[in-house]
Amino acid sequence: MLKKAKWPAESRRAAGLDALALAAGAGLNLAFAPVGQWWLAPVCLAVLYHLWGQGSPRRQALRGFLFGIGLFAVGVSWIYLTLVRFGGAPPAAALLGTACFMVILAAYPAAAGFVFARLRNRDAWDPWLFAALWTAGEWVRGFFLTGFPWLDAGYSLDRSPLLPWAPIIGVLGLGFLVALFAALAADVRSRPQPFFVLVVVLALGTPRIAALRLVHKVGAPLTVSLVQGDVSPTIKWDASSETRIIGHYLHLTRRAFGRLVIWPETAVPGYSHQLRRWFIPRMQQMAARNHRHFLLGVVEGNAWGDGPIYNAVLSIGGHDGFYRKQHLVPFGEYLPWPSVFGPILAVLHVPMSGFTPWTRPEHALVADGARIGVTICYEIAYGALVTEEMPAATVLVNVSDDSWYGHSNEAAQQLQIARLRAAEAGRDLAIATNDGQTAVIDHRGGVAARLPAFRPGVLTAVVQPYGGLTPYDRYGHMPVLVVCGLLILAGIIRRFTTVLR
Repeated sequence: MLKKAKWPAESRRAAGLDALALAAGAGLNLAFAPVGQWWLAPVCLAVLYHLWGQGSPRRQALRGFLFGIGLFAVGVSWIYLTLVRFGGAPPAAALLGTACFMVILAAYPAAAGFVFARLRNRDAWDPWLFAALWTAGEWVRGFFLTGFPWLDAGYSLDRSPLLPWAPIIGVLGLGFLVALFAALAADVRSRPQPFFVLVVVLALGTPRIAALRLVHKVGAPLTVSLVQGDVSPTIKWDASSETRIIGHYLHLTRRAFGRLVIWPETAVPGYSHQLRRWFIPRMQQMAARNHRHFLLGVVEGNAWGDGPIYNAVLSIGGHDGFYRKQHLVPFGEYLPWPSVFGPILAVLHVPMSGFTPWTRPEHALVADGARIGVTICYEIAYGALVTEEMPAATVLVNVSDDSWYGHSNEAAQQLQIARLRAAEAGRDLAIATNDGQTAVIDHRGGVAARLPAFRPGVLTAVVQPYGGLTPYDRYGHMPVLVVCGLLILAGIIRRFTTVLR
């Protein structure tokens, strides 16, 4: 008679801890928008630190991987929705593509866990090493393989008392603080002093940081009107809908009384070469007649494909011009490594856009005395793109079309990212979206005004131009990366010193 195999208690415990890593990663999403329970970020990272303190390097890498799967499978599941509903991908292909993307994203905390297991020394330096490796993983994820700096731990602090640190240390620095606080809290029973020292430093230092005047007002306030069209992607690129969509935006614009009127990303479903025949002259007449300035999301290029096509913002008013998108969405606006992915996507019948990235420096657009630093959609996640336009830009503008992601968390997450960008740069930021989070954010990262999502409307508010440079504008992530690099180097030296004894 066959006996039922018993699962050893040690294996059951290890599997339970693996499941805890997955749950902690999923739970971290509650710290981000739209839930916004920021205090959960250090709690979940403290769980990860505790789990990384036991087991083999492979086990710790596995737990880092599971933590990443939990974080991204829940947090950016809207990618699957986009591929199926609007990308034309079969559900199985969309699921496979989304799963592959999650695996890539989860590889970063897995690598951090493996390195931590190799370098940890089971002493008071371990929390610092944990924070450094976590931050380094987020930094690499932000640029490697075109980069995906989404759900970085620092973004969870947009509603926290620690937001005033953003113009000093940026989102990576905030993430370092979250990870360090979490690890020190996890060690508080054995080593309480470092944790309470950090708490005292933050409690005493944050009000002083908040009181600093890092930027200054320049010029008069500017009234802006942000037009939210709520046009579905299913009809947006239908040629027969172009006139109706433009009429819809013009109708909404009649309710806009701001000196600067902003339409969202690709609000005008046509190519700029064709729009020069009638639409652009009409908008120029409106600008001259009413002494206003327009920023309009368009496609720069022509429909015949005999030149590059740019996702752009057209400026019409006293100073006409374009801003062209520099950092495109891979697989959404362009196809990376076409020799590799082209045949696969052809078989799956997934339609790809053919935008070209703008590679030359962009200058701030001039509108009603203010200098406007523009980003388009996904670019708001890249702090370096925003700081490139400093100190010339006195007001920031982001245009986006969140309708591609349905009624998901994506728009709320993007607004959270935008709040950090505004605070880092010390600039007011106006966000015009098609159906998402149309809002005005002040120079400290607070939401000054906002439209309800998923309905057409116009938001008119006042923005104040600012001049000067914050420490983050000047130095970017370099100070934080230097600190992390030195901590990791110290960990390597300490580890090898211990081995050689």
